[in-house]
Amino acid sequence: MTIPRRCLGKWPDWQCVSVQPRGLAVLYRVLTSRRLVALAFLCCAPAVFAQDGPDASVVPPTLDLAPLKTAAAEADQSAPDLTISPPSLAAKAEAKPKTAKTAAKASLGASKDGPIVLRQGTVALSLSTPALASDLSSGASVNLALPAGAVKAQANTSVGKDDGNWNAFWQKDSAKVEAELAGPMGTALSASGENQLSLNYRAPESVGAANSTTHVVRSENRSGRVDLAVPLSPVAVKLGAESTSAHSEDTSRDKAATTSAAVRTTDHTVFSTAAWSPTNGVALEGGVAARVANISWQDQAAHSASFQSLNPHLSLTLSPLRDTQLSAKVEHTVSPYDAGAFATYGRADGKAVVTGFEPDHAWQMEARVQQAVGPASVAASYTTASQGTVTEFAEVGGVQAPASTALLKRESVAVSVTMPLSVVGLPRTDLSSQARWQSSRVVDPVTQETRAASGETPHSVSVKLSHALPTRNLSFGLSGEYKGASTAYQVSELSTTAEGGSVGAFIAYKPGSYEIDVNVNGLYGSATRDDFYKGLRGSDSQISRSTVQDNSGPMLQLSLKKAL
Repeated sequence: MTIPRRCLGKWPDWQCVSVQPRGLAVLYRVLTSRRLVALAFLCCAPAVFAQDGPDASVVPPTLDLAPLKTAAAEADQSAPDLTISPPSLAAKAEAKPKTAKTAAKASLGASKDGPIVLRQGTVALSLSTPALASDLSSGASVNLALPAGAVKAQANTSVGKDDGNWNAFWQKDSAKVEAELAGPMGTALSASGENQLSLNYRAPESVGAANSTTHVVRSENRSGRVDLAVPLSPVAVKLGAESTSAHSEDTSRDKAATTSAAVRTTDHTVFSTAAWSPTNGVALEGGVAARVANISWQDQAAHSASFQSLNPHLSLTLSPLRDTQLSAKVEHTVSPYDAGAFATYGRADGKAVVTGFEPDHAWQMEARVQQAVGPASVAASYTTASQGTVTEFAEVGGVQAPASTALLKRESVAVSVTMPLSVVGLPRTDLSSQARWQSSRVVDPVTQETRAASGETPHSVSVKLSHALPTRNLSFGLSGEYKGASTAYQVSELSTTAEGGSVGAFIAYKPGSYEIDVNVNGLYGSATRDDFYKGLRGSDSQISRSTVQDNSGPMLQLSLKKAL
């Protein structure tokens, strides 16, 4: 089979197809077979769940079968196989809000070299002071175009050093495969799988184990997802399943012995959604997901917990004006168990059998408005959640470990503004700003008092100003951030970070495939006070000692990147 070079990247262009009617008749019968779609779904699902992978719900391009149907009814003389050009793999980002009628259709990857690409990826080296941390990362991908879809495989690896301590460094590797197939009558099947592995060699003093000689944390995460989109006019239906698993192992060695703690989590979800746009500017979407989450530690049945939930959601999107969008959403949200956070349970007393573990969940409502004012864009959202749980530190089995506690209420308001300053006489200059206010009320598992969630920042504001010089391949700017005071709660420790801000500057130079980035951050900062209590933390407890850490001071980061 041959592909005319003038046809590459022009799918579907039927002038580029050289066929005989009988070949079209056979292809039409295959593509319109409902059994083909069902068989593809049944075959792909087990393979994906064996490897697991993240969210990949991109809708692939569909085939126009009208020309095939017409040609299939013609002469039945023998003919060679159908020769067609592969579909374009150029990904297209949609700036306008997505609705049921205007859902973005983007394929995997981007290529100008034909159906197979072997040279995508980047290599980056960054150095920073005063911590003198460094990291080296690289990645590559392979894209394969199919007549009715695409396949993409990519891999990444990186290594680095933390806190200026040569005994503390990390390594991360990941591999991911995505596939998309277009079926008959507008159906679309997508599948993905991903495996992530990380090794953290921590300085013993950084984890409170000064007597240890080494401390290693090994984490592996696998995930997989399958989606089947079926357009049933006027409703678009999507069915799918997703599975994730995580394994975290924490090992410490000293002169006397080696201790190890392992935590495993799994999360399986089956879902269905339906989208309907009764008229222009109005879109409805609803669905439900059945979810089962599990966690276990110390490889014992007594040290495990399971959480099952049925999570519905319903959203309404309105576009009353061309540059205005209003949306509202109600859903039951559930977060997966955090294997890393629960790793300390592996060291808990064997009698610590806690069956009340629950992943963070709550009923949540969100309202959002987005408005374009000339070249500027303004967005604001309000979110409230209640009737759920959050994870906080508590004493379990004689050790400090995460535990579920009641979430009474959580609220947040966010506003973002993006605008070019050319309207005020500053060409090629952009300004972006974000502000957030949030509050929450949870039950403290140590004192049983009501307080804000651990580590919550009540308010924060960030601003970024950038200017570009295209003729010199240069861009630079300033950034600033201001945060309110926050408090982190542990069983016998209280960490309070005072309110304060940070100012930074950046410059990027990109001559060709090379890019040099220089960032200066932390020109101004705040301090963190740690109070350590005698026994459990509480209003009547005595503080044994306190430390103060100054978070201010400049940090210089230099990065060199090159596209392969």
